[in-house]
Amino acid sequence: MQTQIRCPQCQAPVVADIHQVIDVGQNPELKRVLLGGHLNVAQCRSCGLASQLATPLLYHDPAHELFMVYVPMELNLPHTEREKLIGQLVKQAMDSLPAEQRRGYMLQPQNIISMQTFMEKVLETEGITPEMIARQRKQMELVQTLATADKEVTDILLKERANELDEAFISMVQSAIGSAEQAGQENMALKLINLRARLMRETPAGQQLEKRQQALHAFSRAAKKQGDHIQELLLEHILLNLDDEVVVAGLVNMAGQAVDYNFFSLLSETIDAEQAAGRGEKAEQLAELRQQLLDAQEEMRQESQQMLEQAGQTLRAILTAADPVAALREHIHEIDEPFMYLLAANIEEAQRRGHEEQAAALQELQNLIMHEAQQQMPPEVRLLNELIQADNEEEQRQLLRDNPELATADFLQIVRSVAGEVETSGQPELIRRVKGLVQLLEKQVD
Repeated sequence: MQTQIRCPQCQAPVVADIHQVIDVGQNPELKRVLLGGHLNVAQCRSCGLASQLATPLLYHDPAHELFMVYVPMELNLPHTEREKLIGQLVKQAMDSLPAEQRRGYMLQPQNIISMQTFMEKVLETEGITPEMIARQRKQMELVQTLATADKEVTDILLKERANELDEAFISMVQSAIGSAEQAGQENMALKLINLRARLMRETPAGQQLEKRQQALHAFSRAAKKQGDHIQELLLEHILLNLDDEVVVAGLVNMAGQAVDYNFFSLLSETIDAEQAAGRGEKAEQLAELRQQLLDAQEEMRQESQQMLEQAGQTLRAILTAADPVAALREHIHEIDEPFMYLLAANIEEAQRRGHEEQAAALQELQNLIMHEAQQQMPPEVRLLNELIQADNEEEQRQLLRDNPELATADFLQIVRSVAGEVETSGQPELIRRVKGLVQLLEKQVD
């Protein structure tokens, strides 16, 4: 869902996406966002300040039977309200699952009292121990110290704590650079950039990271130069970096769709050639890589199939309901990208087959979903969408007259921020409409 807050630094209005139920079985991406520190973060478009929003969280990891709830203490909720809120989150999580996937442990969620404990439990499912977490905390403190230390202190710390200067530490320095730049702390950002350059030159981890980056850049340049049909090029670069699993994984990710039947044929031919030449160890490495890639593709295929099957069940439940609108609202939390993809595919197939009645019903459902999604947006966001989609300026003026409580200086600031963002969108018509809307609002608000 979306909410609007005021930036604590400049007081500008900020619209943020909020996730309160995190089911990594249904949406693994949310786990990566959470661990990356980007979940429920509102960033002000005016001053760049990023703020972590205090919001209740329910976390479900079915693979580890982890079902826990965290309600921030700063919300100061009375016990009865807190228990009611937890009950609502549990119900929302369970309702989003088919009956056969609901388990008894979900009836008694773990109550977590601190965000630190919450994150530690999530990290444990990744094999990260409390000792590893403590090390990471010490590394973060070291980054913060180095960000303000003079050269003499920096030299001493880098020498005394050399065992902590690994790739994770360099990654923390890079994140600190981004944070300093966003906050307009240019001197600190420059100091951290110089620190990162020194780490890349002088530490084993930095040298290894530099080597890996060079290997990936070499493939990227060659692939851009060659264009299509890069399967042979990919295999060539894999062979050059076969002993570094991280580089090989990076090459495969960069190649994307090039990891196809032709690539596997080339890889199999290479394995046979290495075996025939008596290089059994290398052939074994390549065979293991082939199996890993095939397993990964099969896992992705199964995940996609499972998501589409779930989307199909939801689609049928809505279409066969006596009241489709009520059914849609009941299943609204299941309307995701796979569902919309399946719905669009069904509309196209019904139209292709000439099943006009079926196509019309599916199209009506699509329109209902768009309407329901819009209704759940903050009023300012809904008004902005309507203004952008208006056919002419007079229609825009009428919308503003119909919503005088929203046509404020704060709303103008939101539209100005959007105008800045769409500048690089490559959509001339959208850019023209938003700029025109800014001009109209400036007259209206003034």
